[in-house]
Amino acid sequence: MNSSNPSATLPDSVERLAASVVGLSSPRFSGSGVLWRAGVVVTSASVLWRASSVSLMLPNGEQVPGEVRGVDRGTDLAAVSFAGGSVTVAEHADGAAPRIGDFVFAVGRNASGLTQASFGHVGSVAGEWRTWRGGRVDRLIRLDGGLYPGLSGAPVADASGRVIGIASSALSRHHGVVLPVVTVDRVLEQLLVHGRVRQGYLGIAAQPVRATLDGTAVDGLLVSSVAEDGPAARAGLRVSDVIVKIGTEPAASLEGLRDQLQVGAQVRVLISRGGTGQELSLEVGQRPASRCG
Repeated sequence: MNSSNPSATLPDSVERLAASVVGLSSPRFSGSGVLWRAGVVVTSASVLWRASSVSLMLPNGEQVPGEVRGVDRGTDLAAVSFAGGSVTVAEHADGAAPRIGDFVFAVGRNASGLTQASFGHVGSVAGEWRTWRGGRVDRLIRLDGGLYPGLSGAPVADASGRVIGIASSALSRHHGVVLPVVTVDRVLEQLLVHGRVRQGYLGIAAQPVRATLDGTAVDGLLVSSVAEDGPAARAGLRVSDVIVKIGTEPAASLEGLRDQLQVGAQVRVLISRGGTGQELSLEVGQRPASRCG
């Protein structure tokens, strides 16, 4: 981000947003974050690394301890809480749909309290996508360049200073990515309650396939392995079964299947076993780290 904007009010917008930006530091890292709600800072998971506590540099120069409440490496988001200090909650551009070419800026703060800003434009936009780490992001917002050091985890705002999302340098090799407000809100709720994003788990590996169900050609997911004592195994699912539906929704991809799974829900699964349709009932588990589906 290295462009400029002729708006005469831009310095005021930067100043307003900077009042919500904090610096984060530990013996191994430093980065930026933004006060998303009272007492809660949102930043980049890649900035925190494996820390459980951090030091926060507030806009007024006060240094306070922070507690890491949760990390989601799939979306590269993290939540840190702290007590005390007077920091303004950033204004969010709820429902914003940035367009290619829109002017945006990011504001960061380093461990010594120095504010820095970077200016640029939206380089690419698209619909929902999955990161290379498997996280679901509601809207692709990619910047027209990379991020300067210290700006991963910083808020990215429109020209009026309203935050459109959180900057990440960990999800794209050449461009900064902005995690939109709707994604931050969704992930933050789970981080504050569970410490991570809970994802539904069946205990299978599967791949898309064209199969036969009672004489009719259908799309589904061919089960290639079943985890011992996982939800699918307990329900009677076997290797070579083809999952056709979860509830009333078709099972066209493993990613789409995960999005339909609510932890703890009891669901009906329609499968094709040897070409014949069968229904199984299973309770969705919580996906352990590094598991597939």
